[in-house]
Amino acid sequence: MAESHPIELRIRVVAAYESGAGSYPSIAARFRVGEASVKRWVRLHRRKGDITPQSKGGGTPSVVTLDEIEAALTRVRDATAGELTAEFNRGRHRRRRIHVSSMKRALHRHGYVVKKSADGRWRVCGRTSSSSERTS
Repeated sequence: MAESHPIELRIRVVAAYESGAGSYPSIAARFRVGEASVKRWVRLHRRKGDITPQSKGGGTPSVVTLDEIEAALTRVRDATAGELTAEFNRGRHRRRRIHVSSMKRALHRHGYVVKKSADGRWRVCGRTSSSSERTS
């Protein structure tokens, strides 16, 4: 995801528009930013008096915990991501079930490596060592 524009640029753009130096399209072209960005910054400045970047959205939090991953891995050794997902979903109904891509993201988040084996299947290989484990 792209980073937000610097606050200094936002201040200059809003100041130029508020001083009557041009329209939204001309200000956008002059500062090489999008017209929608100019409109949004001016609106923020008028409503809040502040044009700092808003925080990025967070999405839906994961329902997969480290304990659940480790429990599924003890039941299914040397599992592919699909097999691990099937084990995780066993006994879960409809909305509590997850997709294999969600399992791969959860594995990555908890430090597990998911590799392709020689037969082209994705396998969970184990956790990577943390920086604190490497130094000791």
